Amino acid sequence: MQKNIKKVQIMDNLINNIVSYIKYLINDCGLRVSVHFDRHTFDCLPKQIVNSLLPYNSHTNSYCTFVKGKDYNKCLQNQKNLLIKCQRGESFCDICYAGVSEYIHPVRKGAETVGFVAVSGYREEASRQLAINCDLWEAALDGNQIPLELCNVVIPPLCIMLAELLSAYSKKCENEYNLILQFLNEYHANITLCDLARHFGRSKSHISHLFKTECGMTIRAYCNNLKLEDAKNFLLNTDMPITEIAYDAGFNDVSYFISLFKKKFGIAPLQYRKSNQ
Repeated sequence: MQKNIKKVQIMDNLINNIVSYIKYLINDCGLRVSVHFDRHTFDCLPKQIVNSLLPYNSHTNSYCTFVKGKDYNKCLQNQKNLLIKCQRGESFCDICYAGVSEYIHPVRKGAETVGFVAVSGYREEASRQLAINCDLWEAALDGNQIPLELCNVVIPPLCIMLAELLSAYSKKCENEYNLILQFLNEYHANITLCDLARHFGRSKSHISHLFKTECGMTIRAYCNNLKLEDAKNFLLNTDMPITEIAYDAGFNDVSYFISLFKKKFGIAPLQYRKSNQ
């Protein structure tokens, strides 16, 4: 009994250290850090780890949010390609199909590569032709070079801690809810229940019931909350008009978007922008 309690305490401390270190990288080092695992690894993680790492499981700059809303399948394929490149076991720089430059460092569990840490959100002038929205590409992304020297120092320790966390948790399971949650967290703008059912090879009723049972809210309500956070990000970091923000965040009805925004944040979108400029 005491052995299990000690193991839980060790895991709790490790998770807290990882989250604290990610926050340090973001807030103190100015790096846009995200953590990604392959499908099998994420499938087997306990809820505590999933909930702790989920906020750092996707790129959150305005341009990437816009891109994912246009074609999430290309983003999914891009992540699969990065995982393949990570099999070499070395860090590298890459440019995605939409013209975003990023630094990638593999996360390994023993001899197996199970994920990667990305430092993203950079742009190079040579990649402008890849941009889906040139104005947003230029406004939301950092035009400086990727700080390779800094990344090579501060990112490997995070990958080591993540590998230690994965090794400490040896339980083998299949938690389909983890995968649905991860998918929605990153690709929620224009996703439908039919899309989810097709992607996971399940019926719509199975997906809907599983998510409501595990999460306590419907898929639509969960996605709306995420889309409102995306809209807030657009308001703070772009000059896009409210109508365009509503559509790019995944709302087809501007009035409905404004109503939900006021209900969640207690203020209209335009007023929110003015008060936070």
